[in-house]
Amino acid sequence: MATIQLNVPLEAQEKPNCCWHTSAYMIWLYWQQNGKGAGPMNTVASKYQVADQVGLHPSEFITLAGKVGLYKLPVKNQHSESDLFKYLRDGGPVWSAGYWFGVGHVIVLTGVGNGKVYFNDPDQGVKKEGTIKWFNEKLASQLTGCLMVKDPGRY
Repeated sequence: MATIQLNVPLEAQEKPNCCWHTSAYMIWLYWQQNGKGAGPMNTVASKYQVADQVGLHPSEFITLAGKVGLYKLPVKNQHSESDLFKYLRDGGPVWSAGYWFGVGHVIVLTGVGNGKVYFNDPDQGVKKEGTIKWFNEKLASQLTGCLMVKDPGRY
């Protein structure tokens, strides 16, 4: 299987409950370099401002990600390396909601190959990697929209 690795800018989340927004922002920054140079990242400011005080339910992350130009990928219990490769090749970086480190959290899938996934973690803004098995085990696959990419018609 081929390897793909996208050069997605790293950003660290500013507030504890804003990983969803920071992950969407990293995708937006990626497409600023590779797209039309516009975007809707200021459309959720009021919800973003209260998120650190009251928190958000995971389903709200998905709703808000849709408002900033992301769309849902197919729901599956297991995503193969070729599935992930296709998502990255065709849709760019993948906004990924799961329980990656024991709690609900959103990361940006940036690459896949040789049985591994590569991602940007908005918690401290660092690049990390894991196995495809780990990715599938930790992905919140019970939530429609746990994987999202940029809507090709937006920004």
